[in-house]
Amino acid sequence: MKRSFRAQLAVAAAAGLLSFLPLLGACSTEPPENADRGTEETRRDEGRAEGFRSRPPDETTKVAREPDSRASLVPVAHLSSLREDVSLRELSEARGLSVPSGSLKTAQDLIDRPGFRSFDSPEAVIEHVSRTPGAVGLLPWDEVGPRVKALGVEGGSILEPGASDLSNYPLRFEEETGPDPDELRRVVIGGDVVLDRGQNYMVIQQGMGLDFPMDGGYAAITGRTLEPNPYDASSTVHQFTAARTGQAGAVREYLSGADLTLANLENPVVEGAVYHPEEATFTGDPRLMPVLDQAGIDGVTLGNNHVLDAGTSGLAETLGHLDRAGIARTGAGMDLAEAREPMIFDVGGTEIGVLSHLGIPGYEWAWATEGAPGTAPLVESVLREDVERLREEVDLVVVMPHWGMEYLAEPEPDQVDLAHAAVDAGADLVVGGHAHWPKGMEIYDGTPIFYGVGNFLLDQSWSEETSTGIFAEITLYEGRIVQVEPVPFVLLDYAQPNFLVPEAGGDRALRKVYAASRGPEFEAYDK
Repeated sequence: MKRSFRAQLAVAAAAGLLSFLPLLGACSTEPPENADRGTEETRRDEGRAEGFRSRPPDETTKVAREPDSRASLVPVAHLSSLREDVSLRELSEARGLSVPSGSLKTAQDLIDRPGFRSFDSPEAVIEHVSRTPGAVGLLPWDEVGPRVKALGVEGGSILEPGASDLSNYPLRFEEETGPDPDELRRVVIGGDVVLDRGQNYMVIQQGMGLDFPMDGGYAAITGRTLEPNPYDASSTVHQFTAARTGQAGAVREYLSGADLTLANLENPVVEGAVYHPEEATFTGDPRLMPVLDQAGIDGVTLGNNHVLDAGTSGLAETLGHLDRAGIARTGAGMDLAEAREPMIFDVGGTEIGVLSHLGIPGYEWAWATEGAPGTAPLVESVLREDVERLREEVDLVVVMPHWGMEYLAEPEPDQVDLAHAAVDAGADLVVGGHAHWPKGMEIYDGTPIFYGVGNFLLDQSWSEETSTGIFAEITLYEGRIVQVEPVPFVLLDYAQPNFLVPEAGGDRALRKVYAASRGPEFEAYDK
């Protein structure tokens, strides 16, 4: 099983960033109206870290109301927290450390401190922490869910798939084994993939070879300037410079090691494909198909506005190439029934079904019919019917719509309505595409929604916003979603994703996602 992004990050952040610190100070420029951005971000970070400051002297412990639980405990923070780990000392000094009354005795035995902030139930702790940036709580491991962010303790986490021996996990009793590590699974979902343009240019035209796209490691943004958006005179984007900081191949290891890896294939794949250097018409060269294998991609969505760029014959050929490569697909087909047929995966005994629908304004012509090829339509009645039918067949339903307008971070009203409709019909996860930069998130009725994850292998290198994407990382335990996390990266040299070092682009990318997010979990986030 793969090493997690957090584990790789701990090594790369320390080793890679140091040599680039002079560049970060010398190259970064912002226009006058953004000159105080650093101060504002510093204040936000201080606010989020508030829960780890020394507690007030009058903090007291409330009386427990439930029988004591000896389950191993997990520290949790607000979803927007940029922390990954906490020490026992920080927990002992944290202000208002929240704990359910049923776990109070366990917390007192494990953490040396005079008082805790006790709540009636784990749900009450989750409600408090999820609405309070800077808050810190402790939960029994089996109560942790996607409304809060689980933190490691002294470098170890019992909710980390593939983690090493955690017999010495500090918040664990010998008689309590915690979760079975073999039942923890990780799903990673990336955004738009185009096997044309930048991929063709670097791999074929420049002779960099099929290994190049997935050889990415870590990178730092070394300079940034605000300029008019070349495609929208009413908005601005950031031009940027970046440099690799090391650990080549980390992206390949991360993606290929996941238990399930998905992405949106934004082009037909056809023999005799025409190379398009900059056009918005795509034809993927079959010689680039091994890039998908290097990324460990198990399935792709085809319900998008470019899958018919080579016509219906090109769609038929694409389906054949994917089938021969052993890559599952959904969202397009030779008739409506095939387009609506889901992908279904067995992930450690958990059946996961995936749906894909197209809902781009002006592309209704691309929808399949009972007798004509095309995509599955993103219409609420169709979406609900597909989710409800799939709900009866699988343990976990994932919906991956291709929708809305490009270059918008905030979720659009129609997207919100459709995402909520999918969840109401039984979806367990929604991950959208098409905006070409990351959009906000939401936890609706306990269900994670990523409104857009941006580009994955698409060379829109004209701005930091379009060059930055996120992987939606989902941790499962026995078929239940226990954690969600956006993992930021930047596309370099037109074709290669590299994880963003937190202090040099990664944290900023996450702040932009959280600032565009919606729902009570993000209402208190300083936007």
